[in-house]
Amino acid sequence: MMNFSKQVKCALSLGVSAIALAAFMPSAVAQEGERKFDTIVVTTQKQSESIQDVPIAVSAFDEDALEKMQLAGGPDLVKSIPNVSFAKGNFSGYNFKIRGIGADLVATSGDAGVGVHQNDVPLGFNALFEAEFFDVERVETLRGPQGTLYGRNATGGVVNIITAKPVFEEFQANVKGTVGSDNTFKAKGMVNVPIGEKLALRLAGSKLTRDGFAQNTITGQDIDGRDLYSVRATLAFEPTDRFRGFVMYEHFEEDDNRLRSGKQLCKKDPFDTSFAGIPISGADQIYTSQGCQAAPLSESYERLNSAATLGGGLGITAGLMNGDVYTSALNPDLRAIESAFDPRYQAEQDLFIWQGQYDLTDSLTLTYLGASNEGRTLSEEDYNKATPDSPFNVVGNPLGNPALAPVYQALFPGGMVSDPQVGTSNFFRTFDLSAVVSEASSHELRLQSDFDGRFNFNLGAIWYNGKANQLENNEESYYVFSNSLTALTQINNALGGAIFGGITSVDDSGNGEPPILSNLDATGRNYFRSISPYELESFAMFGETYLDITDDLQLTVGLRYTKDEKEQKNIPTYLFVPDAARPDPFQPAPAPGAPDGIFRAEFEEVTGRIGFDWSPDFSFSEDTLIYGFYSRGYKGGGINPPQPAGNPDAFPQFFDPEFINSYELGTKNTLAGGALQLNATGFYYDYEGYQITQIINRSSANFNIDAKIKGFELETVWSPVDGLVFNANLGLLDTEIQDTYALDVLDRTSGRSDIVVLKNSGDFSNCAVSAEGYATVLGAIAAGALAPGSTAGICSGAFAGQEAAFGVGTISYTDSDGNTQTVGGLTPFDGESKDLSGNSIPGTPDTTFSLGAEYTWYELPFDGWSATLRGDYYYQSDSFSRVWNTPHDKLDSWDNINLSVRFDNEAQGLYLEFFGKNIADEDVITGAYLTDDSSGLFTNLFLNEPATYGVTLGKSW
Repeated sequence: MMNFSKQVKCALSLGVSAIALAAFMPSAVAQEGERKFDTIVVTTQKQSESIQDVPIAVSAFDEDALEKMQLAGGPDLVKSIPNVSFAKGNFSGYNFKIRGIGADLVATSGDAGVGVHQNDVPLGFNALFEAEFFDVERVETLRGPQGTLYGRNATGGVVNIITAKPVFEEFQANVKGTVGSDNTFKAKGMVNVPIGEKLALRLAGSKLTRDGFAQNTITGQDIDGRDLYSVRATLAFEPTDRFRGFVMYEHFEEDDNRLRSGKQLCKKDPFDTSFAGIPISGADQIYTSQGCQAAPLSESYERLNSAATLGGGLGITAGLMNGDVYTSALNPDLRAIESAFDPRYQAEQDLFIWQGQYDLTDSLTLTYLGASNEGRTLSEEDYNKATPDSPFNVVGNPLGNPALAPVYQALFPGGMVSDPQVGTSNFFRTFDLSAVVSEASSHELRLQSDFDGRFNFNLGAIWYNGKANQLENNEESYYVFSNSLTALTQINNALGGAIFGGITSVDDSGNGEPPILSNLDATGRNYFRSISPYELESFAMFGETYLDITDDLQLTVGLRYTKDEKEQKNIPTYLFVPDAARPDPFQPAPAPGAPDGIFRAEFEEVTGRIGFDWSPDFSFSEDTLIYGFYSRGYKGGGINPPQPAGNPDAFPQFFDPEFINSYELGTKNTLAGGALQLNATGFYYDYEGYQITQIINRSSANFNIDAKIKGFELETVWSPVDGLVFNANLGLLDTEIQDTYALDVLDRTSGRSDIVVLKNSGDFSNCAVSAEGYATVLGAIAAGALAPGSTAGICSGAFAGQEAAFGVGTISYTDSDGNTQTVGGLTPFDGESKDLSGNSIPGTPDTTFSLGAEYTWYELPFDGWSATLRGDYYYQSDSFSRVWNTPHDKLDSWDNINLSVRFDNEAQGLYLEFFGKNIADEDVITGAYLTDDSSGLFTNLFLNEPATYGVTLGKSW
């Protein structure tokens, strides 16, 4: 990694010599012979002003710029904004990061670090990942902590999608259609209908279908396709000169085979056959594999050891399998997936927004903004995305008891396991379903001044209520289904509850045919289910005051008071729980700190910002703005999932808020007679309580750590000659985690030879134990003093406290607080924690760079037509997927090239465009997710889109 100060010096040199670094793409040259920019007007500070006059690091794109730069939706924004990254999450969310701050936690009760708004309305649930932009006035992205101008606070920044509003007394319409590679069909359009002089209606819509970018090699079908649409209706009114407003309804819907997570990579962890010269055989071998071992992704093109997984290991216990069933080579094609069924992805959103503005006086405006938002996402996939190489083998000695053979033969005729959710098969199958159902409403009031004097203000208050997964139907959960788990449940029940201590219900509502949801009533204990019904009640008051100290120097002071009240029902994980132990699977269970089964958390904070902006009159500049601000950002804490069964203190039940102390200095300049815009920003963040997740016993638990972030951004757009426009930007970022120790579940030994990692025979989580203790138990087995398979009890603590009897000493290790702990050599512990100090925050490339160029020929041989040739290049340097920054975590640098040629006839309102996106056809790993111990520690990948080509025809009226 380049030294940060050297990076800045390099960037300054590049900016001075090349002037080729930019932040936004305004409409380029208005007409032939005119080299001034049609600068974008934004409402970042709740008033219309040029983006060059706003003392905030903001990038904005109108619809024309979005089309030219091929920024189809939220994930594409990374290619045109400095220090921004985007990655899909493993479950139902995504991670949009600005300057290293996003959502690295996994929690229903967690808040996003980057707030997504539409028409200033905060959207806790949104389709920024799924939907495409259509009929927008502009998309604004603010970098840095926000809260004194917007309804919901954010530590990283804000993406605000401003939709196009109706135009009074003028009929308008446009339509555009695209056909392209992979059978892509896209249509967008709008119609603006005036209704008298004071009323207008605008209707807009978007439709996208295309074949999949990946292939399911089992079904032979293309998957990861798209079938989605959006419609929007906006009614604007202005009955008097003082009162105006609009009402908007938008519906988005998707139903296709989009992949929630992609290819799975693994460096297989094979069974050990010996340790310290002592042979390991039989059942004792099962507990020696983690499933996958630590290795760079480039060296992980293998399948996991299925015996190290909960489903695979219990399948062996149940007598269905003899060992690892994934033994063949893995197809190295990142877009080739093995799935027993084609994935299913559904998303839906209904958004209502209503706004009214009333001019109390000529200089005071009162605004009310209300919204209602309901959303749902659902994804069904093959959990392991791998086909077993051997079928179930119902052995003649099930559970070590030959007398049970007739029971097995009756339950599993011919070795076939009948699972109501995943079907009837004699092969090991594991599927999962991830679903979120949410609803939210908000009401916001703002009072804004426009005095002629030196003082002005913008004051507001917001009430926000959000709910998620309220147990109104059976889809609102995360499920893992496995026929081996169902088989074990069926065996247990046939034996009168002998295995789990009671009868456990099997969800017999289905017929095993996809979709899974149609076969589910969510009452079975034969599958894993995790759900956290959640509600947020938030109230905030916010505002900014502006004082013109002189004609060109302004002081801004902003404050925010926020009170967040969160509730989460404690519904413990469901798996093999006897009916008598928990008869109602939807009833919250009492827990320490939640006697009524509901965890409650309250967070109350005062934050704000203060700074100056100065507009000096320099002879070399037509317009210069210099600004410096201190800001304190806040994001609420939350509630972790229920504690794992049998381990009530596995992790803290609550996690704390995170804060940003931001120090920022920036400048915006318009030079060369208006032909050049050059902006620069430097910032330093003191990041307190950074929220990060770690899987513990199949639960995503969240913790708080500290970090430091510093960065630099250069942005420019330049027209050196008529018709030629360059735009580019550069982002430099340096992030450092502070004073933190954490356990890497992929490397519990941390390189120590005196520690061994073993598998727990009960829940198939992993533990660490001293090498001396493990060798001693193996030696006792070899000598006949202990029965074969006795190592199964090491992780469950069967030998803890017997160190003296076995002649075993103690072992010391570093815990997650950085403290040294000492335990007996036969006592299991989590492992050796690593010092993360100085490591980078995940998803924070130290360099992002984009360069765009376009040239327009205004006079073609065809009367009235012009032609524009455009190219865009984007580069992102290496980053890491986890805080441990190991070789396994490294995500390689990548780049992207887009090209287009467009022909316009302005008089006729026609255009024709030919385009190519990612024309180098790079397969890029944009994110990676390491799974749990009991899943075998495989890694899910998230990829970019491959090369796409097409042609678009548009007409406007």
